[in-house]
Amino acid sequence: MEEEFEEFQNQSIFKFESMLKTNSFLFFDSNEFEEIIVYYLEIGNASLAKKAVSLALKQYPKSTILSLLHIEILLLNNELIEAEKIAENIYEIDPYNPDIIIQKAKILSKKKNHLKAIDFLEQINENSDLYFDAISLIGKEYLFLDDFHKAKKMFIRCLEQNNFDYSILNNILYCFDAIGDSQSTVSYLNDFLELNPYCEIAWHQLGKQYAKDKMYEEALSAFDFAIISDDSFIGAYIEMAKILEKLNRINEAIEKYEISIGINQPTSFALFRIGRCHNKLGNHDIALSYFVQTAEEDPIHDKAWMSIALHYFNKKNYTESKANLIKALEIDSEKIKYWELYTKINIQLELFEEVEIGIKEILSLGKLDINTLIFLTQTLIKIPHNENLFIETFEIN
Repeated sequence: MEEEFEEFQNQSIFKFESMLKTNSFLFFDSNEFEEIIVYYLEIGNASLAKKAVSLALKQYPKSTILSLLHIEILLLNNELIEAEKIAENIYEIDPYNPDIIIQKAKILSKKKNHLKAIDFLEQINENSDLYFDAISLIGKEYLFLDDFHKAKKMFIRCLEQNNFDYSILNNILYCFDAIGDSQSTVSYLNDFLELNPYCEIAWHQLGKQYAKDKMYEEALSAFDFAIISDDSFIGAYIEMAKILEKLNRINEAIEKYEISIGINQPTSFALFRIGRCHNKLGNHDIALSYFVQTAEEDPIHDKAWMSIALHYFNKKNYTESKANLIKALEIDSEKIKYWELYTKINIQLELFEEVEIGIKEILSLGKLDINTLIFLTQTLIKIPHNENLFIETFEIN
């Protein structure tokens, strides 16, 4: 049955787009138009959805369903006046229609009248097919009002209706986090997992909560269960690896990062962390290869370019070090550590004018800690005396 529907939908889409290309007129029944509009809304093509609804309403001006879809499109484009006008016309005729109640609530929400939106949504009773949507929207309205306790209550009711809606679970956890009740978060997740023991998202979130509370062994166990539930869950491997790094179990961390990049295409985050792990183990050439891969995967990863620059600096290849550091500075020129390395490189190359540039950049960034002040003092001793630069440095305090 589902395959027949998809075939029907594909034929309708093909026919509609052919009509637009040839500027011809073809007949569609109202159901076809509805499916065409919904399809374009689902793929995020508001322009074609708008064209479809315009043509549909010319043929079926009294269709409530098509008018409701028209409101949806108007709301996407923030055309509230027109949306409200259509909504009022439908509401006058059919005030108990849950679809129009939801659309009116959405309009009120857009106008920041969140309490009135909630009042409307509360009119939808439990027997309605849209009850789940209504309580989910009520939860979101409470989020707009920063009433996290009531929002959490509504989202929990949602999840009781559909245990597999992970976006709702994330909303619940966001509320717990905003309230700042770590113990209740852990307790809720454990209760949820009693009923849904193979929910990898819940295990993953429980692990993150344990990690936040520095309960690292418990966190590792939770991430393990997430992987048992779904052995292709990249996020769980990454979070495990991050904790293993903290616990100085570097080889195990590398193994988890490598599994994560083996499941899907490599990410710059995982590649960079593997590089850092190898650096900690003293495998500097292997680390370099991962930093290079990181920069290739993500050319604006400034930390990768900085790490490559540090590698060459330690090898006393100052020219290569500088070339890579400049790429890091082009991406982020507000990191004092980058300018410190820039200054060190130019001292080695005896490019003292550029050393001065580095010092001035460090001074311009401000918020200098004691280590940076010591670095500046030691640098000034090494370079030819510059009275103005010397005064500028020590006048900052």
